[in-house]
Amino acid sequence: MSATGRQSRFGQRKQAVLDATSVLINRVGLGDTTLGLVASEIGLNLKSLRYYFEKREDLMVAAFLQSIALHRELVAQAADEPTPTDRVRRFVRAYFEMMARVAKGEQPAFTHFSDLRALTEPHSLVVYQEYNQFFRAVRSLLRPNDAQWTQAELNARAHMLVSQLLWSVAWIGDYVAEDCARVADRFTDVLLNGIATRPVALAPDAASLETPAPLSGRLLSQESFLRTATALINEHGYRGASVERVSAVLKVSRGAFYHHYEARDELVVACFDRTFDVLRQAQTAGMQRPGSGMERIAATAVDLVTRQMTVEGFMLRTSALTVVGPDLRREMSRRMGLATSRFQDMLSDGTADGSVRICDLRIAAQMVTAMINSASELGRWVPAAVPEQVSDLYVAPLLYGIFAEQAAKR
Repeated sequence: MSATGRQSRFGQRKQAVLDATSVLINRVGLGDTTLGLVASEIGLNLKSLRYYFEKREDLMVAAFLQSIALHRELVAQAADEPTPTDRVRRFVRAYFEMMARVAKGEQPAFTHFSDLRALTEPHSLVVYQEYNQFFRAVRSLLRPNDAQWTQAELNARAHMLVSQLLWSVAWIGDYVAEDCARVADRFTDVLLNGIATRPVALAPDAASLETPAPLSGRLLSQESFLRTATALINEHGYRGASVERVSAVLKVSRGAFYHHYEARDELVVACFDRTFDVLRQAQTAGMQRPGSGMERIAATAVDLVTRQMTVEGFMLRTSALTVVGPDLRREMSRRMGLATSRFQDMLSDGTADGSVRICDLRIAAQMVTAMINSASELGRWVPAAVPEQVSDLYVAPLLYGIFAEQAAKR
């Protein structure tokens, strides 16, 4: 065999390893994707696999970098369009077309970014550097031709677009692949035109729930464990809430941890329970408010998004759903589906009274969930953002459209 043929075979096998790794990361999470598991997935022994990737960390990094490159290619194609609206429309359509090809088996699965936080240094630095370049490329699609945005407004909208697309991998399975083009059009309709027919109050004082109280300095409570674990999972992924790490942050012994929880997984389930309790309480309070359906869902969104900007109010990012065990994933996905269905009910009330624009409410409800979920990361892209600003920065773009002016300027 010629050198070219050997190189071609090597490249094909290496690509097969990367494709299998993407499938496994999406299925079982980064922490449980081992070299041995990847090898068994494609019928190789471990020694043969190490011929392509000697270290597990190198393989994980390569899988994420390949996915980032794939996403950047979609952005580059969309950048050819003349206007920001056209660029966003093409980017969204291309993204859903890619997911359709994956569902049909016409293209290998790409690595989802839900467990990206589980990477550790120095490998995380390499991946984050490329991911930041992807974010900047998406941001360039939004640069308006005839309007002036602050850097905070531009970054917030770019984060909105990226987060909405990345969350779609969690619900696109509810549709058949042949419908992805139609789903993309309806998704884009909400993204560009919003869901509200008229302006509503978006001030934080429109919220329905009281701001959570800070934890007492020395009081070690169940809530302190839940807040700490939630923050660690959001920052480092599902595996981030280890007994050692939680205990270290709280400056307590492992024995103190086990006094409250028998195992780490029990704490993670409790974090999910806490998050769903907050969602349910906010939705119930919002539904009981006077006013139109849009006013009620706006107040609920403001409440939850504002809470996400505070340490005390952090909720568990729903991306954790994609990397927990299958039994827990099914149950927590069911409960998340109930929360999203309640948003759809609130939107339906608004459609009935004319305050919510006629659109695909099923998709719009998922986008409300994604907005609330991703608000906890807004500070990464808009470091100076404070809770008092988050309504205009992050809620308004979904209510009125990603290119609409802030509610205060309408």
